[in-house]
Amino acid sequence: MKKVNARIAKWGAMSLLALGTLATSCSDDDKVDDGDNGSNYKITVTLNDVNPDEDFVSVAVSGGTLAGKTDVWKVNGVAKTGESAIGLDKNDFVGSTKTYVIETTQPIRAFAGGVQIINYGANMPLSFKIEKANEVVVNESLTLSGDGADFTKQYSF
Repeated sequence: MKKVNARIAKWGAMSLLALGTLATSCSDDDKVDDGDNGSNYKITVTLNDVNPDEDFVSVAVSGGTLAGKTDVWKVNGVAKTGESAIGLDKNDFVGSTKTYVIETTQPIRAFAGGVQIINYGANMPLSFKIEKANEVVVNESLTLSGDGADFTKQYSF
């Protein structure tokens, strides 16, 4: 039952992320130069005590420049050429790496991000931070108890 719920939750999160990307990146006035060349973003995610057999983790971000370039990401300092979105799941947090820093390599005009973490096991401390143009715009820090406690949020800038 947990796998079915996790699968439904994952598809729901990805659907909301896709909808958010479409809603924030498409408009009739894209050719108008309003002087806003976009902003750089930095997302920092830390998860401890993730159990790959019980917990569900989905962290996804996407965005693009005014010119339509979407492969603008690096993760923990490594450029991700050709990737228009970055996704992390529970297996990314099981090894020695518990913190991921996702950054844009150049300013972007549209940003959409989503996070869903469902904890079925022991307490899971987490922190999630988004910086836009070096200013903290989201800063979440909490501990999820077991039995399906969840943290689910969608962001767009």
